[in-house]
Amino acid sequence: MPPVKAFDIDKQGFIIPAMHVRIALIGAGYWGRNLARNIHSNPRSELKTVCDADPGTALATAEEYGAEASSDLGDVLADRDIDAVVIATPSSLHPEHAIAAAGAGKHIFVEKPMANSAEDARAMAGAAEEAGVKLMVGFTFLYNNIVADIKGRIDSGDLGDIHYVYSRRLNLGKFRRDNDVVWTLAPHDISILNYWFNDKPKRVTARGLTYAHPQSGQVEVCFAQLDYGNDLSGNLHLSWLDPQKFREMVIVGSKKMLIYDDATPGRHIRIFDKRVDVTDNPRGGDSHDYVTRLRTGDIVIPNIRLEEPLAAEIEHFVDCIITGNDPLTDGRHGVAVTQVMSAMSRSIETDGALTAVEYD
Repeated sequence: MPPVKAFDIDKQGFIIPAMHVRIALIGAGYWGRNLARNIHSNPRSELKTVCDADPGTALATAEEYGAEASSDLGDVLADRDIDAVVIATPSSLHPEHAIAAAGAGKHIFVEKPMANSAEDARAMAGAAEEAGVKLMVGFTFLYNNIVADIKGRIDSGDLGDIHYVYSRRLNLGKFRRDNDVVWTLAPHDISILNYWFNDKPKRVTARGLTYAHPQSGQVEVCFAQLDYGNDLSGNLHLSWLDPQKFREMVIVGSKKMLIYDDATPGRHIRIFDKRVDVTDNPRGGDSHDYVTRLRTGDIVIPNIRLEEPLAAEIEHFVDCIITGNDPLTDGRHGVAVTQVMSAMSRSIETDGALTAVEYD
């Protein structure tokens, strides 16, 4: 499918705006309604149809934004006036819905997790590539301007060499039946780390624990380490069973250290001028004879206003359709994140064994 043109030329030779990218929303649950709002408010997109298995749910969201309502996915995909679909159905249905959309020639935005297995994720990416349509995965944090600001600080060397990053993504609830805590929460941190490091982890080790619903077999708490090589690692603590809500990532560098706190407005980033300097002892001695100096300087809180990531995400999807550019979080990115989670699940099944990530 060719990209949608950003403009047309009228008979007098004047530039006029091209029509909007016409989008169908598939799945109008809690997150689907957030997506509907941002599709509707984007000046270059039109929410044409809302499709949900529950006709009442579809109708309520459609009426709010002046769209058509449907409970038949086949009818929606057969509509030639629809350029793209945004899929916000349960993750177990993502492969079926995305592959059908690709077959109908529609560009695809699919929420995370992309799929519940690496095999299904690869099938989705392959179908989109074969059909010549865009596939974008909804890793919302990569469209967060604060996450992008931190990447700039890492790339510039402001923090020095990065030693490790650890993340806490914790809350009391909400427990889910369709996915465990790894497949629900880890996509955020894995996608951020891959983006910050310009790399993918080579090996993982993970321990999964279940307390509240032992009969379910669903992992509710996870401690994991992602090995990126060259002594660079990401460490994840994921939990639905914690007294406090944390959405925090700590970056430890050789020059400075940084805390990214997504849950605290006004101080999303704190930069600590702290480091450890180690030098040889001038008096000589064996290999263990060294001098350690701890540097403790100022704490800087940059004044960065958070922009709505979901609005930026939808704008990026629309722009990629119009220009033909590849999305930042394209099918390859989504497959890689899914492959890391698959390796984490295998490690959990083997009681935390060090497990290689299998990439294509």
